[in-house]
Amino acid sequence: MNSPGMGPAPAESVGLPDDAVLVGRIRDAWGIAGWVRVEPFNHPDESVLLSARRWWLRSPQASVEGIVRPPRPSVARSPVGPVCLKISRCRVHSDALVAKMVGYDDRSTAESLKGLDILVSREAFPRPAEGEFYWVDLIGCEVKNTSGSTLGVVSQIDHHGAHPILILHDGEQERLVPFVEAYIQQVDLPGRRIVADWESDW
Repeated sequence: MNSPGMGPAPAESVGLPDDAVLVGRIRDAWGIAGWVRVEPFNHPDESVLLSARRWWLRSPQASVEGIVRPPRPSVARSPVGPVCLKISRCRVHSDALVAKMVGYDDRSTAESLKGLDILVSREAFPRPAEGEFYWVDLIGCEVKNTSGSTLGVVSQIDHHGAHPILILHDGEQERLVPFVEAYIQQVDLPGRRIVADWESDW
């Protein structure tokens, strides 16, 4: 199937999965053989895009899965996607990734992907090590302190140098809780609950 704005290369008629996660954006064509340069939204060496072989592409949106990325004003085309493309190769190149999509064999078709968001299924993520968590899995978890008081719901995660920060919202109240062992007592992903040694008036 051909999709408006996508160029002549083929795309699969596979709908966006319910567990799709925004993980990067295509910045430009790379070389002349249909490769693209990709900006992953985490460190290139740790990106799930290195192993995921099915990507969903669509026009940028303001917020997906708690990650805020403003659309590029230079992208001017009809809304695209989501469309599913197969990836034949992806590797780290400098501070980014470069990838080759099946069916994209020249620079012109690769340029048609410029500016599009990349999403992958959560199932494509490697299993984290014991005691490690993907940030996307923490979004939406309710956080209580050790006394049982609700501190808020994780709406976003930021990284300030030494450690990640949970950004919680409880109505109009915002709280910032360091995601470190000294404060985080329990993470119950199936129950969507986090227990923190943190007072509500801190």
